[in-house]
Amino acid sequence: MRLEGWFRLGIVISALYGVLVAFVAYDGRPRLESLQNAWFDEAAEVIAEAISKAEGKEVRPNQVREALLKKGGTETTSWLEKIATSPSENQKLFSAAVARVNEKHKALIATLPTRQGEYWLLAFTWWAGGTLMLFGVGWTVRWIYRGFRRDAA
Repeated sequence: MRLEGWFRLGIVISALYGVLVAFVAYDGRPRLESLQNAWFDEAAEVIAEAISKAEGKEVRPNQVREALLKKGGTETTSWLEKIATSPSENQKLFSAAVARVNEKHKALIATLPTRQGEYWLLAFTWWAGGTLMLFGVGWTVRWIYRGFRRDAA
């Protein structure tokens, strides 16, 4: 089977579009690190709010966030879980709020593989839809062009 020039051009454009979609999808994919960062940020906001109310002075979430990040990734997660299960006397101010944040983000992390699969399926759909649209427009333009040609008969 011999491919015409326009069909070859469509294949090349589809491949380039596929590379673009793959690059954008890879860059924006759901990641565990981003979920953990969101977990730490929300926990820091809850802790800062509770401390500010209790002590009557403003504690900013970035101050708490810096203290959390000094502990490291897995240590911070276990520290947040420890606050929810067995808080110290000072941590009792915000342990219930941190427990709610922990449960919310554990559920999000548990659904991460499903969300990643859906994300990649959506990226493939974007590529396939764009490719089908390209070939559909090409076929339509060709069909219209042939309709206006005069027959040499």
